[in-house]
Amino acid sequence: MEKKARLQGIENNRRITKETDSEFLYALQSGLLLALKERGRLDEMQFRHAERALREQQRACIKQPQKTRGSV
Repeated sequence: MEKKARLQGIENNRRITKETDSEFLYALQSGLLLALKERGRLDEMQFRHAERALREQQRACIKQPQKTRGSV
């Protein structure tokens, strides 16, 4: 029988954004790309292209100045 992931609970419930959680989002998206490749949904070329685009997206996010709470 195949094991399936399930939500056990939520801690520190808050909004996740590129500005506050770029490292988490990068790891999540990178993992999804790898899973798609492993399941045969992406070939090697598609995977490399998507991975490169994701890295560039993260670099652009890191270069942007971080917004602080309360700023307009």
